[in-house]
Amino acid sequence: MGIKDIRRSFILERAIKIFCDNSIAEVKIKDVAVYCNIGEATFYRYFPKKTALIVACAVKLQEKVAAFFGNDREGRGFDRLSRFYYRFFEIFSEHRDYYRFLSDFDSYCIREAVKDLDSYSDGLDIFKSQFEEAYRAGLEDGTVKEVYDIDLFYYSTTHALLSLCKKLASEAYIVRQDDLTDKRQEIRTVIDVVLQYLKKA
Repeated sequence: MGIKDIRRSFILERAIKIFCDNSIAEVKIKDVAVYCNIGEATFYRYFPKKTALIVACAVKLQEKVAAFFGNDREGRGFDRLSRFYYRFFEIFSEHRDYYRFLSDFDSYCIREAVKDLDSYSDGLDIFKSQFEEAYRAGLEDGTVKEVYDIDLFYYSTTHALLSLCKKLASEAYIVRQDDLTDKRQEIRTVIDVVLQYLKKA
């Protein structure tokens, strides 16, 4: 890794921290430069605009989450699927700021009509591959039942979990009903429903 790559990686790590602690829309390039102890001109050598930095931060965080998910091939298929879905819960428990960032990132991309998201989209395929491997293993070892449309099942369940995690990580208590349940238990409940559906009796 050359000096330029090291400097770029440093800026990314610092930017992730500032974006996770603050609203993406409120953070200016000047704020990131000051936080990195560099000039704005230096910043632009690595990222031509704010959007490029934000997408790079999202990709970097995605890589960290993929490493957290790991390459799990241990045990029976259903057990692997259980660990896959419970990673959502573990990330919420240990790195709630990641889901806050994702919620903010989605809003930013919609608001700014961000188009260059190929690298981010490509990274999402890693998670689907892990799910599919575990699911196929479960079919082979008899621990998982066959679902009608595996793509539909995967996207429906992961989108539901992601949306719930982002909502619970981003929103404050507004009405009294928000305080009636433990946020982590809400996530666990959804995961348990998904797993109960998948488990072969």
